[in-house]
Amino acid sequence: MTPRTRTFWLLGHRWIGIILGLLIVLIGITGALLEFEDALDTALNPSLYNVQPGETYLPYDVLVAAAADGHTDLKSGYFSRNNDTATTPVIVTMQGARSEEVQVFVNPYTAEVIGHRSGLSSIALIRRLHGDLALGDVGEDIIGVVSVLISVLCLMGLVLWWPGRGAWTRSLKINWTSRPRLVLRDLHNAGGAYLFIFLLLSAITVPPIIWKLTTPQGGPPQTGQQAREASPPSGGPPKSISWQAAVDAAKAAVPGQWVGFVLRPLGPAPFYMIRVWPPGETGTPQMTTVFVNRYTGSIIRISSPSSLTLTRLISSDYLISLHSGAIAGLPGRLIMFIAGLGFAVLFASGLATWLIRLSSKNKPRSPSDITN
Repeated sequence: MTPRTRTFWLLGHRWIGIILGLLIVLIGITGALLEFEDALDTALNPSLYNVQPGETYLPYDVLVAAAADGHTDLKSGYFSRNNDTATTPVIVTMQGARSEEVQVFVNPYTAEVIGHRSGLSSIALIRRLHGDLALGDVGEDIIGVVSVLISVLCLMGLVLWWPGRGAWTRSLKINWTSRPRLVLRDLHNAGGAYLFIFLLLSAITVPPIIWKLTTPQGGPPQTGQQAREASPPSGGPPKSISWQAAVDAAKAAVPGQWVGFVLRPLGPAPFYMIRVWPPGETGTPQMTTVFVNRYTGSIIRISSPSSLTLTRLISSDYLISLHSGAIAGLPGRLIMFIAGLGFAVLFASGLATWLIRLSSKNKPRSPSDITN
């Protein structure tokens, strides 16, 4: 690489990093926290996430009705559970016409409402900051553009770091006994090299998710046959089957699974989307998505882990799983947690290295320096 070319790459890498640095730090730290969102939320709100197990699990319609009581201006959009332990509540999400949401925590054995909260909870705020900077659609577009630039930043950094022949060992080490500026430089270069693939993966998976370039795993019914199977019956206003009937249909189609998510679209979409997992599992790779006809209870389509189609692999759920590292379970989430914090470390070390170097250049030299 010629000196002029290297200067071009260096200036591009430096100024993209400086201009976007604080935003990248915010995205990285919030993303790191979200790697353990459920555990963090449970630790912060233990009273909401712990119920006394009973003998009988009540029908989901009873639980949804209990959550809806007192929220006459909202409708039940979906309900979920974080895991399949006996002490886990059902969380019913009520939605309004202006996209407002309220989470209602219900004891599945007694239908008692043990608490509720709006979209202003601490975890929800972290999620909003990470996903759209709490700015809505405009914020999502900003995040999408920033993610593209982070990808460029990572590639520029790789080009600048790439060692010459015989220099691989040295380029991956940090000389902790050297001068502070050189330690920071090594930390920035070697740290970026070790985390490169994970930083890049976390960035390139964002635009398809943000800009809806892919659909959720399984996706809504698409083919002509599936659309006909899911269409409402003719003659008179259609009436949806109950939440429990839809769940029963899904459990019969995929036996031995626990139900973690059930969506009934507020609009005219003619299906329930139900997600189930094997006992003890919560990850996307083990998830099965079942679409149930909203009017007849028949199965429209099943997307299971065994059906590894290209559509499934590029679905937004799989991209989110890659983005978070959840596709590799706890080790993957730990790596992405480190990568999220790594954004802050790389920004701080890169900025500090540049400022120290800039300061040394502008520092007046003493007469003895000039003489020598």
